[in-house]
Amino acid sequence: MRWSWRLLTIFGIDIKVHATFVLALLWGGFLWSNGGWTGALYGVFLTLVLFVIVVMHELGHSLVAQRYGISVHDIILLPIGGVARLSHMPEAPVQELVVALAGPAVNLALVLLTGPLLLGGMALNAMTTGELGLPSLTVPGLLNFVTFLFMVNVSLFVFNMLPAFPMDGGRVLRALLAMKLPYVRATKLAVAGGRLFAILFGVTGILTANIFLAVVALFVFTGAGAEGQEAVEREKAAQAVRLDPQVPVLLADTPAHLAFDRLMSSQYAALAVVDCAGEFVGLVTRTGMERGWAAGLRGPVSQFIERL
Repeated sequence: MRWSWRLLTIFGIDIKVHATFVLALLWGGFLWSNGGWTGALYGVFLTLVLFVIVVMHELGHSLVAQRYGISVHDIILLPIGGVARLSHMPEAPVQELVVALAGPAVNLALVLLTGPLLLGGMALNAMTTGELGLPSLTVPGLLNFVTFLFMVNVSLFVFNMLPAFPMDGGRVLRALLAMKLPYVRATKLAVAGGRLFAILFGVTGILTANIFLAVVALFVFTGAGAEGQEAVEREKAAQAVRLDPQVPVLLADTPAHLAFDRLMSSQYAALAVVDCAGEFVGLVTRTGMERGWAAGLRGPVSQFIERL
């Protein structure tokens, strides 16, 4: 992704930050600016902590995906959160279910870790001051910080588990549906649910002047449509392969990243490309795709064809 820079590499996965990430830091400082410069700096610190948790969440997805042989391009931090860019989601419903749940599982583990600490701190505070209740998040302090960690992870867990495809809960829904329905049908149902949630997010964001929720609505709506189309293309490619079991082929409008991953894992140095009618139109080779991919070429695999 353009305008993004690598911060570090964890388990072979590049953690990158997008240039627009500075907007999140500015927003965090603004939210705590009532406390002056000290409050603003504390807000920036809490924002950074929030995104460390987001990276942990995305690493949960990524590491499980790697166990299933799926390559992870990178994790990019954006103002609205983090995005783990996997080469593809596993087609086996059980595997997709595990990958989708891995991220929220990290947040749940942190909730279970910070929950007892928070309860213990609140009990100790009640005994010493006679006050019982959640500490303020706007004031620096150890118990306040633990409260922040607890509430952030509860919020991330609940929000991500909403059945709004392509969010984690939506992927869980798609995986469960795919256990009983054809993959494309399950995807279309999950996409419909995701777009419904996107509309609800968008309307709520507009009515409450919540820019973050409006941006999330746009992300969910467009992301659901893109993944739905990709599932259809994948099914077309599978049908094309069945045209001639002896000659591995790809449909001309197969997304390049799917074709690239298949070619890299194939025993063949080249794959045939056919049009919708099954007519041969050319070949894609490992060398050609590697060269085009490195040059930033994307789109359908037809752009990589080396015509005879």
